[in-house]
Amino acid sequence: MSDFLSVLEQFSRSRILVIGEAMLDRYLHGKATRLCQETPVPVVTLSQRIDQPGGAANTAINLQSLGAAVTLLSVVGEDWEGMRLQQVMPGIQGMITASDRTTLTKQRVMEGDRLLLRFDHGTTEALNTELEDRLIIELETQWNDYDAVIISDYGYGILTDRIISTIEQLQQHHSKTLIVDAKNLVQYQSLNVTAVKPNYQQILNLLDQIIENASVSRIHYVKYNAAQILEKTGAKIVAATLDREGVILLQRDRAPYQIRANPARSSRTIGAGDTFTAAFAIALTITDDSTIAAELAAAAAAIVVQKPGTARCTLEELQSVFNHVLEPS
Repeated sequence: MSDFLSVLEQFSRSRILVIGEAMLDRYLHGKATRLCQETPVPVVTLSQRIDQPGGAANTAINLQSLGAAVTLLSVVGEDWEGMRLQQVMPGIQGMITASDRTTLTKQRVMEGDRLLLRFDHGTTEALNTELEDRLIIELETQWNDYDAVIISDYGYGILTDRIISTIEQLQQHHSKTLIVDAKNLVQYQSLNVTAVKPNYQQILNLLDQIIENASVSRIHYVKYNAAQILEKTGAKIVAATLDREGVILLQRDRAPYQIRANPARSSRTIGAGDTFTAAFAIALTITDDSTIAAELAAAAAAIVVQKPGTARCTLEELQSVFNHVLEPS
């Protein structure tokens, strides 16, 4: 465990650039005590609103909480939600505001831990040429200032073909630790990617598997298709996150490495994958041992799974996990 703590002690040295779709996650909490007279749906009396960074912004805030220096390149609207998003992530710079876009917002109506309804709004079309140019200038100007770059691509218009092409050219001339968390991983196959973090559905999509085969365990399926997953992503490392079944780490010329998940209470945690990506990226800038990096990332994700909403893991919380293991019984 001392190896883990040694890496954690260096987390604050890392400088990470994130590019992707920043979102506002809003939680509307209340009580549903009756049905609507017009139609039989619950009437919710709201008592609390909680706003938290979501999407690429959740990755960025987790990086910050884990001690890294962070810049987030994204575009939000010149609207109340965009202003609120920047308020709930103090100290993180880089977001551009645009009058022709509305901020991506996911609003969830909750009764206790029960999700009653989610409604989304915000611009999902590709960036216009002017905004593309602004992001490209920022990428070209800042690329060499960072130890690692995280692409957080939810498919909502920030990672255009021109942006991806720019990243590819920058990576060719000044290679960085490059972590990709994207719905369509094939788009990044030629970028000399260090690691990708697909969930199980993204792996099925990658392998053109339309539906899950319930007779085959997810762990077995990922291990069996390891070579094809690595080939299709073009990545050196694949960290496949399988929720309650843990993480499968795939690397060329190595046997798959499995990290089992600790049993956790059922929760409404959103974005544990973002926490994993953040911790994994920082660790990979410090150590060449990808298993240590993945174990740290899995531990960070396990911490946020115990929390409600869109949560973050702090460096102190992560250190305490490994300090506790080292304590004499």
